[in-house]
Amino acid sequence: MTQVFTNCSIFNGENFVGNRAVVTEGDRIKKVVHKSNLFGYENIIDLKGALLVPGFIDLQVNGGGGAFYTQEPSIENYKISNKAHLDFGTTALLPTLVSTSLDNIIAQCKIVREMMKDSDSGVIGLHVEGPYFNPEKKGAHSLDFIREATDYEIEKLIEEGAGIIKILTCAPEVVKEKHIRMLVEAGIPVSAGHSNCTYEQAMKAFDAGITKVTHLYNAQSQFTSRAPGLVGAFLDSPDNVYGGIIVDGVHCNYASVRIAHRAKKGKLFLVSDASFVKHPVDNFEIDEFKIFFKDGMYLTETGNLAGSAVSMLDSVQNCFKEANIELAETLKMSSRYPAEFMGIDDEYGYIKKGYRADFVVLERDTLNLVDVYKSGEKVKIDEIVSAQ
Repeated sequence: MTQVFTNCSIFNGENFVGNRAVVTEGDRIKKVVHKSNLFGYENIIDLKGALLVPGFIDLQVNGGGGAFYTQEPSIENYKISNKAHLDFGTTALLPTLVSTSLDNIIAQCKIVREMMKDSDSGVIGLHVEGPYFNPEKKGAHSLDFIREATDYEIEKLIEEGAGIIKILTCAPEVVKEKHIRMLVEAGIPVSAGHSNCTYEQAMKAFDAGITKVTHLYNAQSQFTSRAPGLVGAFLDSPDNVYGGIIVDGVHCNYASVRIAHRAKKGKLFLVSDASFVKHPVDNFEIDEFKIFFKDGMYLTETGNLAGSAVSMLDSVQNCFKEANIELAETLKMSSRYPAEFMGIDDEYGYIKKGYRADFVVLERDTLNLVDVYKSGEKVKIDEIVSAQ
């Protein structure tokens, strides 16, 4: 079916353009035309002056809608969480596993492999966060699962996860350089996180093939004048190193977001790290941890943060309104930059001919959600129960 989206300000992935309309055919953008060239089209959607932006891409999301990926490797569990995030504008995501057993990781790879066969599912791979962490920076990950990598485990991850695992987060100081190189050579991108590494160890890991830092500032060695740590290494890293950042006002100060953005503009992108959105879940358990929802945060009994309670929509609003990063750049951080990191920016992150018809419609002044379109189809948004 052909549709025409008009009377809107279009963010095309580079800048805002006016007096244009987007023509879609099925799940793809057929063309972007001047609004005066709409003669003969019938299915015209008047967006009443709203913003039309690329669908959000979330590369770190733990669960949603009452479902938590790690706890149940089932397609139904994934669908529940994915739909919760889709309702907030996330049209593509990496379901993320917290530290768990090798058997569970393999089982989850099989689920993700099936879901990736359906491009409408929104699942573009799997983020395996852990279990090769520094115990000193475990955060809300279980010590029962945190361990050193072995040749056997790395070989099994490659055997079962090549083409499926799109990010593997580990601590550079506890993973052998040969294992990093093995993963990267197999096409599994490696990210540094939950780490107490030195600046020097981090830079060596970047040389070995690590191209990302997981949830910048959180659960990692901090920047000081004499010991720049992983944070400092990221801010000083080569151009091919990206970083995800949680912009919820809890995980890091908004000034810290601006500082990181100045240092790594074009390589810093938003992640939700959401434990749940649209959540009916006030308390739940992950392994030995009891997690509580309080004051807009998910916390362990010891007070450690356990993921976030925000969606990508919240993150976009916070980045623009609170961190004061200009809107075009904020929108790039929510779509284009993660697409570039993933190597899928030939289909995602832009509103251009041939790209996927994944859109978010936002109110111009408030950035409140109006509509979501996935593969050219309007999403029926379920009742929203906000976590905030």
